[in-house]
Amino acid sequence: MEKASTTEARSRQNWSGLRPTRNVLVQESVGEPYQATVDAITEDFTVIWVVSDTTHQRKAFDHREGVVISGA
Repeated sequence: MEKASTTEARSRQNWSGLRPTRNVLVQESVGEPYQATVDAITEDFTVIWVVSDTTHQRKAFDHREGVVISGA
């Protein structure tokens, strides 16, 4: 089994504390952080869907993308 690189391991996010309807702050790799609401999350917490509070756009993120999502 191949060991994960330091960069890859660092970029994985732990979203186990987040649940649907939770208000969060989303920081993608580019752009300003924005407020959103968790819409759904997989049972293993590796994929999360959020809805932006301003644009109402729904986005999905994988925990390996490096997107930081934290409780607001």
